Amino acid sequence: MEPLFKKKDLIVISLLLIAAALFYVVPKLTRSGGSKAAVIYDGNEIMRIPLDQDGIYTAEGDLKATFEVKEGKIRFIHSLCPDKLCEGFGWISLKGETAVCMPAKLALIIVD
Repeated sequence: MEPLFKKKDLIVISLLLIAAALFYVVPKLTRSGGSKAAVIYDGNEIMRIPLDQDGIYTAEGDLKATFEVKEGKIRFIHSLCPDKLCEGFGWISLKGETAVCMPAKLALIIVD
């Protein structure tokens, strides 16, 4: 019976796994230690919240939404929207991560 994988197949699979691991690990190791902020947009920037200051913040787009900052992370904790999907995004903290409340027309984006 012939083996499922040939030696060349195993080498290619190993190289792909190593490359995938590098794409995951290298950005985490090279991430700057600078302070990050969360920017809240309603089409324009309406608020910039430093992530190194724990607290509760409120912004108003078409509807009012409340955010919590804790230990360098931020999340929606309350919105007047009917479906509450934005509250299910959970904590975000990495540059480029986004959480959105469509009914309130508010976007929360992490920046340096």
